[in-house]
Amino acid sequence: MIALETHGLGKAYVPGVWVLRDLTLRLEAGAALAVMGPNGAGKTTLVKLLCGLTEPTAGNIWLDIDGQRHSPRECLWWAMGVAGPFLQLYDEFTPWELLSLSTRLRDKRWEPRRAQWLIEQLGLHTTASQRIAVLSSGMQQRVRIALALLHEPVVLVLDEVTAMLDAAGIAAVEKLVRWHCERGGIVVAATNTGHERRWCQHTLELPVRQLA
Repeated sequence: MIALETHGLGKAYVPGVWVLRDLTLRLEAGAALAVMGPNGAGKTTLVKLLCGLTEPTAGNIWLDIDGQRHSPRECLWWAMGVAGPFLQLYDEFTPWELLSLSTRLRDKRWEPRRAQWLIEQLGLHTTASQRIAVLSSGMQQRVRIALALLHEPVVLVLDEVTAMLDAAGIAAVEKLVRWHCERGGIVVAATNTGHERRWCQHTLELPVRQLA
C-alpha cells in the first residue's frame, strides 16, 4: 500500500501571510493530481513541501509505504523524483554524465540500460553527449525529467514541466507519466495547462494567498 497524505498543511513565509493553509489530501498508488491556480496561489510551494524541499509552517505530510511512514525530507533521495524550473543543472556535464552522477549520489546501482531507455523516450539520443550549456531550454527540461525518473521514484513531482517543451516533448512526458502511474507510482503536477490536467484523475484548485 502506498499513499501520500497531508493534514492541516500550511506554509507562511511571512508571519500572517499564508501561501497555503489547512490543506488535507490523500493520494494512493496510481493517482495523478493536477495542482492548479493563479500565479501566487502556492503551486510551486506545495510541490516543494510534498517532496521535502521546504518545511511546513503548520500541519503534517507523510509518505506511507507498506505501513511505514516517512517524512518527505527523509525519503527525498530515494522515493521522490522532482522536475521543475527551480532545479539547476551543471552546465559542464553532459546529460549522460548527469544521469550517472545522480545514480552515484543516491547510492544506487548504475543501470546504463535504464538511462538509455529514458534518453530514447525523451528524445535526448542526439544530445546525450553534449554539454548542458549548449542545449536548448527544452532539451534541458527533458534532462530534468530523465533525472526525476531515473531512480524509479514512488512519487513524481512536476512543476510546469511542459512549459518549455514542443509537441513531441509533451507527448513523451505524457507517456512517461502514464507509465509511472500504471506501475503504481503517484504523480503531482503543478500546472495551468489543459493537456497536463488531462493526464490527471484529480484536480486541486488553489485560491490566492490568504491574510491572517
